[in-house]
Amino acid sequence: MASLDVLESMKQEAICPICLEFYKDPVTIDCGHNFCRACILHFWEPVRGKVSCPQCRSEFLQKNVRPNRFVSNIVENVMKLGLEQTPRQTPRVGLHCEEHDEKVKLFCKDEQKLICVVCSMSRNHKDHVVSPIKEAAELYQEILQKSLDSLQKQMEEICKCQSEEEADVSKLKEQADSLQKNIASKFNQLHQFLYQEEQDLKTKLEQKEKTILQQMEENLKKIAEQRVSMEQIITDLQRRLTLGEMELLQDIKFILVRSAMQFKKPAKVPADLSLGDFNGPLQYTAWKRMVKLIDPVPAPLTLDPNTAHPRLTLSDNRTRVRFGESKQQAPDKPERFMHWHSILACQGFTSGRHHWEVEVGKNTTWGVGVARGSVPRKKDFTPEPKAGVWVLWRLGEEYTTLTTPRTALPLRTKPQKLGVYLDYEAGQVSLYNAEDMSHLFTFIDTFTEKLYPFLLTGCNIDSLKLVSLQI
Repeated sequence: MASLDVLESMKQEAICPICLEFYKDPVTIDCGHNFCRACILHFWEPVRGKVSCPQCRSEFLQKNVRPNRFVSNIVENVMKLGLEQTPRQTPRVGLHCEEHDEKVKLFCKDEQKLICVVCSMSRNHKDHVVSPIKEAAELYQEILQKSLDSLQKQMEEICKCQSEEEADVSKLKEQADSLQKNIASKFNQLHQFLYQEEQDLKTKLEQKEKTILQQMEENLKKIAEQRVSMEQIITDLQRRLTLGEMELLQDIKFILVRSAMQFKKPAKVPADLSLGDFNGPLQYTAWKRMVKLIDPVPAPLTLDPNTAHPRLTLSDNRTRVRFGESKQQAPDKPERFMHWHSILACQGFTSGRHHWEVEVGKNTTWGVGVARGSVPRKKDFTPEPKAGVWVLWRLGEEYTTLTTPRTALPLRTKPQKLGVYLDYEAGQVSLYNAEDMSHLFTFIDTFTEKLYPFLLTGCNIDSLKLVSLQI
């Protein structure tokens, strides 16, 4: 019995865990497990990136295999002992029924276990589906192959998904790094400007203080000189008045001339550092000068009457548009919108960065954004990005964008003034609540045509107004 166990152990050492047959060209992988060369390479074939061991699931970066002569020798010895006829998927252990000491030849599908003939006739298995081992092995080989195929496909999807996620992580980090540098650059300009403004104002104050002090010190010098002369004359006159008549009158003419000295008061130097320059609205003054750093400066726009729907009325300066209850008589020009109550600005953009603001007031139906010049004018169409319209809409109490899928925006406050930012090269259109510049929504697309500011209104409570820059 012991010799049979040794032979069985040798036979199991000679069987590939993938094909369950004697090894053919056995190889060892990095974790130390052995397989047929063809079996392990076939197992790894659909996998991209890291591969794993079918037994211990260890992962490897490369598909390394090394010939194993020791295992080859075991296979040769087993085959010499006449054990080479082991059928496919013969179990490696339990060749005999432990309960009846009979050779197992059958497979119970209900309990999914190997049994002997005696077991199959027992009360425990008499109602079970029992089949020969070979038939069961073929059936489960097919089932396992399907599972393997499914798992390998899922593995491909996992690898693809992992690669995409890693690419997204890398893209996110690159984007964040670029935005960090952009933020630092923009605010560094402001810091440098404000620092220079502060230094210039301090220098101007120091210079003005120095100029006034020089004038005051000159006055003090003149006053001190006159004081010395005056004190000397007073002393001489006091002494002269103590003398006798003859001595009093001696050189009286010279004394009278000296006593006629008059104090010449120097011109008053105003001790005024011009509070208007140094204690006025300093922050507002700096802000006014800081406008030159703003990029982009809000664009001065006017509306194009040739594009206005007949129910829209423009102000004389072409910065306001109002929805009317009835159509107006208007020439049917090719560029005029005839379906949507829309209008475009006269100014269009094919490059660069631009910003403008639109006052929507309390209107409950409007659209604000940009549209390409080729947007349809006469027929109905869905004003969405794929049609060349990138717009934020208010429809009653709902704020939305006609993206795919449609995006509803849960805004806490109802914006009455919108800011629109266009970066043509970056393919970006962003909308803001212009009161505090809080971000509302951003479109990302690729622009190839001239883009125009787009306005739509279907409510006559308020007009829509293009707001010019006011500092």
